[in-house]
Amino acid sequence: MALLLAKLATATVLALLIGSGSAAPPTPTTTAASRYCDGETGVCYSEATVGVAPIKWRVAIPAVEAGPFDILLQVVAPRSVAWAGIAWGGGMLYNPLSLGWPNGDTSVPASRFASAHVQPDIYDPAVHTKLKGSTANATHWTLTTVCRGCSQWVNNGGARTTLDPGATAAGFAFAASPTPPLDPADPWSPLEIHTEHGLFTMDLQAAQSQDFEEWIDLLSL
Repeated sequence: MALLLAKLATATVLALLIGSGSAAPPTPTTTAASRYCDGETGVCYSEATVGVAPIKWRVAIPAVEAGPFDILLQVVAPRSVAWAGIAWGGGMLYNPLSLGWPNGDTSVPASRFASAHVQPDIYDPAVHTKLKGSTANATHWTLTTVCRGCSQWVNNGGARTTLDPGATAAGFAFAASPTPPLDPADPWSPLEIHTEHGLFTMDLQAAQSQDFEEWIDLLSL
């Protein structure tokens, strides 16, 4: 019963992740796009800064002409952001949802998928592996994770959607909340409803690197 209630609570939140029913639809969000290179690791990302906080979304991908491909995701947010999520297809339904939040001095990744504005399913095809650089302190938290299964998915009607690695303005959506998950140590913990959400774009062409696999090895725990 406790697990069912937890999943139902989670479903309520994710049903509002990108808007549904009485919730307002997402609105375009001003994006400060750039390329960011970590001076310590040498890893370079395509970066978008969005939201009130603001939140930095960083993505690196291998140098490929077509998907599917793994995605190296880094999220940097102030502690006022208690959880944040990205929808890889630009909306809640029929695309992988990558979530993250701080937990003590580290951070937690979570993966979900919804086929309706109801309880999202556990999405086994998208596997998030936490990497070095996943930290949290008194002011900010950072999640560094590689997602295997976030660049391709089956949408409504059975059609397969694949992210275009050459897109210079790939469309995504985000949501965030100042209220932490009920159990921050649990990737499937119920979440509070977001207080902001919106749409943004990111340059995937600039996110490509021939060094991608070396970076994953470097960052592996």
